[in-house]
Amino acid sequence: MTLAPGKLRIGTYFVNPPFEYVADGQRVGFEVDLMNDIAWRLSLAPEFVDTRWETILQEMQAGKYDCIVGGITITPPREQTFAWSTPYMTTTLSLVVDSRRSPNMRGIADLRKALVGVQAATTDYDVAVAMKARGEIGSIKVYPFAEIGNAMVDLAAGRITAVMKVYLVAAWLARQTPGLRIVAQVPNDPQQLGIGLAKSNTALLAALNGALADMQKDGTYARLALKWGLQ
Repeated sequence: MTLAPGKLRIGTYFVNPPFEYVADGQRVGFEVDLMNDIAWRLSLAPEFVDTRWETILQEMQAGKYDCIVGGITITPPREQTFAWSTPYMTTTLSLVVDSRRSPNMRGIADLRKALVGVQAATTDYDVAVAMKARGEIGSIKVYPFAEIGNAMVDLAAGRITAVMKVYLVAAWLARQTPGLRIVAQVPNDPQQLGIGLAKSNTALLAALNGALADMQKDGTYARLALKWGLQ
């Protein structure tokens, strides 16, 4: 079921608050707590491996991890390559603006000429490309995944008009800079987040889904969501 007996090797990246990040030298976040609890329920020792978004899917396919997490959206192309747990969260993509520089922006209709920052090779990027093609946004600036903080700096400095990101990350980042606020959520595009693993590892998939179901039943999931401001 796992690569090493008694261990759960988890690939992720600690640049994605509030899911996983580093604070005061410690690895923390909602998904850190989530996976720690799952590992405990499975009588496994969690082993987090810090990697990059740009390589994590290929590394999972190569068998480097038992599973991967990181606010990863379950998409049809990703379902062709990996098995996915029952979604532990459904969220939306949100657009953040600087209310001081763009006080009149109230929704997507106001973003037709906006330069929108997104992370490379993400569902955010894919959605932004489609929105640009429909004339809903003006242009796109792409940032490496680990540099989403730079997008927020550029937003506050007026170098871009908006940043698109999964709601929970967008809200967390917006709280770090006075004046930033979520102006809109992308409609009709729910983002289901899950734990990815090898299609052949049916035993681990069943165990993960069982642990997630138990966390829902006994209130652990709700407590973690409240702790990390996800409710």
